[in-house]
Amino acid sequence: MATETSVSSDSSSSTDSCVKIFESRLRPPKTRQQLLLNPSPVVTTLYKFPSLEPLQFKQYDAKFLHLPLRRDLLHRAVVYEGNSHRLGRAKTKWRGEIVASKRKLRPQKGTGRARLGNRSSPMLRGGAKAHGPKPRDFSTDLPRKIYDLAFRTALSHRYRKGELIVIGEAIQPDHAKTRYMRQIMLLNKWGAGNGKTLFITMTRRNNLWCGLGMLGHHGRCMKVEDVDVKDLLEMGRIVIEQHALEWLGAKHGIEFPQRTPKKGKNAASEIEQVEVEAESVDAVSAVATATEVEAAAEGSPAAQVEEVDASSTEPAAESSPETPAEKASPTAS
Repeated sequence: MATETSVSSDSSSSTDSCVKIFESRLRPPKTRQQLLLNPSPVVTTLYKFPSLEPLQFKQYDAKFLHLPLRRDLLHRAVVYEGNSHRLGRAKTKWRGEIVASKRKLRPQKGTGRARLGNRSSPMLRGGAKAHGPKPRDFSTDLPRKIYDLAFRTALSHRYRKGELIVIGEAIQPDHAKTRYMRQIMLLNKWGAGNGKTLFITMTRRNNLWCGLGMLGHHGRCMKVEDVDVKDLLEMGRIVIEQHALEWLGAKHGIEFPQRTPKKGKNAASEIEQVEVEAESVDAVSAVATATEVEAAAEGSPAAQVEEVDASSTEPAAESSPETPAEKASPTAS
């Protein structure tokens, strides 16, 4: 007689737990609002100069290198920078600044000619300029947050197009020769044929500056503190050091975690300093223990006996011998 077999409850419970674990690991897809408010970080490759060998990957905030393109903000930033760079030195002389006599040249009436004032009149040759230009400030105002957003938008635009090359070390060629730098530009396709290249460094790199001195048609180099939004947009690509990129981010509203000190000369010097301090502490403790032992020894009975013996012998030792004059005197005999 056939009987129905019951399914074991252990297997069913195990499958249910596996399904729950799998479902818990699945993340629901983010909505557009969530993506805009909390975007995921972007990954950047750090290269070695000049071989462009990948060194490591670095994650950066999406608000730093993955912002949407805003042409209106970029335009406002470029106009703001252009107005700030205008000098406004044009100047002409007013009538009061002309060195001439203040006498009226001819009578007001009776000559049949036009009425005329003194020699500095704008109607005469060598006279003043009516409503001429004067030195003034052309700079305009722009909120700081808008300018920072425009700066990060320019970097994001370069990153999206693949024109932002981050170097994980200092951009310092081995030689300062123009021929050597030209070979680097041609091999990496950074020359004029593929668009100029902008090198951004933390400080002045002598070999880089000297090598690019006569290669202005291929690119130019700048210090990070001199870079503007227009500089980030006008060339074909940007080759920037990692520290310079993070410096720009920190200056324009991005917070980076503090760096941990690398193991090297600094760490070795710190270890040596700690060892010296430990040796000084050991020496001080040794002196303290020696004084404690001496104090304990002075309080012992044997030490007291030695002190009594020494006190009994002290007068004999302190008694001075008779002088020859005392021996010769009758009282001494």
